[in-house]
Amino acid sequence: MKIFSVKVLLQLTAISCILAACTTPPPLPPQLELPTPSAQNGPPIPFTDPNMRGIDQIVLAPFDNQEQLQACLALGQTVYGVALQNSNVRAAPDLNACRVGRIPRGSLVEVTGIITVSNGIVQIATPPPSPLTLVATPVASPPVTTTVRTLAPTAVATTVTPTLRSNLTSSAPPLPRNGAGNETAAADTLGYVEDIQPIFQRACIACHSGVVQQLGLQVTAYGPLMQGSSRGAVVIPGDPEASVLWQMVGSGKMPLIGELSPEDKALIRRWIALGAPEQRTGGAQVATAPVDTEVNTEAAPPQAAELWLEVTDTNVGPVPDLCPAPAAAPQQVVSSNLILPISCGVEPGTAQFQNILRSLAISPATAADLAQPAIPSGSPPAASASASDNAPPVVAAASGLQAAALGLPTPSDGDGWMQARGGFCVEQHLPKNERGITALAFAPDGRLFMALDTNLDGQPDPNILYDAYHPSRSIAVYDPVNRYAPEEILVESSRITGMAYANGALFLNRAGEAGWIPDGGSYRPLAGGFAVNSQLFHANDGIVITNGYVYISAGGVRDGYSDGPIQGIAEAGALDVVTGGNHFAARLLRAPLDRLINEHSINVFETAARGLRNPYGLTVDPSGRLWFTDNGATNVPEHVSAGDEVDVFDPRTTPPGTSEDSTPYYGFPLAITSPQPWYTLPVVDLPNTSAPTGITWAYGTIFYGQYGRDPGLYRLGRAADGRTISERIMLVWPLLAVTTAPDGALWIGTGTGGLYRMTPGCGS
Repeated sequence: MKIFSVKVLLQLTAISCILAACTTPPPLPPQLELPTPSAQNGPPIPFTDPNMRGIDQIVLAPFDNQEQLQACLALGQTVYGVALQNSNVRAAPDLNACRVGRIPRGSLVEVTGIITVSNGIVQIATPPPSPLTLVATPVASPPVTTTVRTLAPTAVATTVTPTLRSNLTSSAPPLPRNGAGNETAAADTLGYVEDIQPIFQRACIACHSGVVQQLGLQVTAYGPLMQGSSRGAVVIPGDPEASVLWQMVGSGKMPLIGELSPEDKALIRRWIALGAPEQRTGGAQVATAPVDTEVNTEAAPPQAAELWLEVTDTNVGPVPDLCPAPAAAPQQVVSSNLILPISCGVEPGTAQFQNILRSLAISPATAADLAQPAIPSGSPPAASASASDNAPPVVAAASGLQAAALGLPTPSDGDGWMQARGGFCVEQHLPKNERGITALAFAPDGRLFMALDTNLDGQPDPNILYDAYHPSRSIAVYDPVNRYAPEEILVESSRITGMAYANGALFLNRAGEAGWIPDGGSYRPLAGGFAVNSQLFHANDGIVITNGYVYISAGGVRDGYSDGPIQGIAEAGALDVVTGGNHFAARLLRAPLDRLINEHSINVFETAARGLRNPYGLTVDPSGRLWFTDNGATNVPEHVSAGDEVDVFDPRTTPPGTSEDSTPYYGFPLAITSPQPWYTLPVVDLPNTSAPTGITWAYGTIFYGQYGRDPGLYRLGRAADGRTISERIMLVWPLLAVTTAPDGALWIGTGTGGLYRMTPGCGS
């Protein structure tokens, strides 16, 4: 925006006075004094020109490479960053060095220097001979194209796409890239702990963890992995082709949740070829001379180097196991994988920093966050001008949970199976049932409807598991009071993941179709044409009927990072990719129930909310708000939210008939790479690969199942500081179905056929 001179402003003021018949011109705003950069080259102090209100704006942009970091430090400026994880501060740039402190996740970090470790040599990185001239971009914007010019004898323009990432990239020297970021490490430094374990913890934990071990195989720890499965060894050190692990991963048959990226595959194959060591090799030595960072492009590619950042005492807390013999002036260094630089020379303000934390999915949604006033329809979203023109307003919805937190410890593999915590009693039904239960629904008279499927424990039949339309499913009705044997009322069905009873009929949501079974009648389809991706388990899943409307949670057909990140396009285009062009996918849909029954058409549905990936469970609370779980993308770096979350939608805020462009947007697909401030925040942001499933309202709060990481039954509670937190009250796997009985009791169904009634009142 151009800034008018004082002379032009006075002329415009005089003209306006003549038109308005005024005599005295209004006073001009005071002139701003902006800070001046200490040098002409290098990253500019991130201030933009004043806007029309005369307010200076600080623009923060994550650094994209090492040269940016070096150039800022060369100006004598402090680099401000955010701690992406709980970070150990060590006395030397070595993972085995003793700790001198700890920085909590989400803290502001002050970086004052760079240290690299290459081939065991500790090097103090020097600034590049010719600092870069950089163009800053707002952190809240979608990925944009930025031109970076190196001040070399012959200037070369290179186009890059900035993204939020934990590893800074550089042409000199290259930095370590490990499995945690889907990137490549040098061949002579590969180790299971550093490079392979993060991949398996991210992508394989649902089926081969310390809790769930299909075929007796655990891949999330080195010892059990090398022991193999019930069929024998899966890793043959030095021979990838003979290793079952590589055969399954390389062919894309595993993991079930989505094929690994080519970089992850190459990393696993190279690790096996190098002998499958548990840890990287090599020790640290101190260099006696500074290192020239200039690169000879004709020479062989340099080997990878580790990058460490020197930090100040700001936000560094004490640790119980300090160095046994601390040095007089120990170094304070943190691995660069744990720090994301965001500003050169200017400390971000509180509001800005909180916005950055939200964009990184680090700061959980609080009661205050969820109670923000809604932006009126038609108001522009608080986003950059480069955001999508279809950006909807934020939808406010206070969570309103009535239950206090139970104060339970964090979940662990050592929890007892099927032993409820927090004072819940467990009563088992149908102990001889061996068919998996994928959905549950009660009628007001106490009848329980169960969607039955193949047993999901053990090695599944891929012909059934991958085929959403395989006619192996059924629905049975069960009398929990008299405990008669269940009676099947629908056989030879496609996969059923959602059921709801209303107006004397059972409504169900199954792969690609919604239908109903009136009492005493047979199944009748109501709407077909929903998007289905069988292998990724994406389909229309949950169903709720409330206030005369039927709501359906409809999944997309794309799995985010396992298919490649979605970058460089606006929200509308990204949503079209995720939905496969299907207007009834990757969103929450609703339709008047009477019209749906009369017209039998999917075109009766309208969009209630967008920006979802694979919403699974769907329930309604006593006030009429809808709660749903969303399965996020797979193979996403740990510091980026994949979209596994529990969300709330209030129909009163977005009533039927709201235009699609004004419906709330919950953040997928672009939230994983370019978060926007107008995304609707989740009630609870879950760890990546949590894979939340069924959900229900009971005992004044929300209960939901978790299939992937830390599987089990969870309950939301309100902490003393007002935050909504999630606590696991029972370790159980695979948990898909959760519902509430007419008497208020909580019921769960498992993929192994388990059916349980849960009530409070027992000891913890």
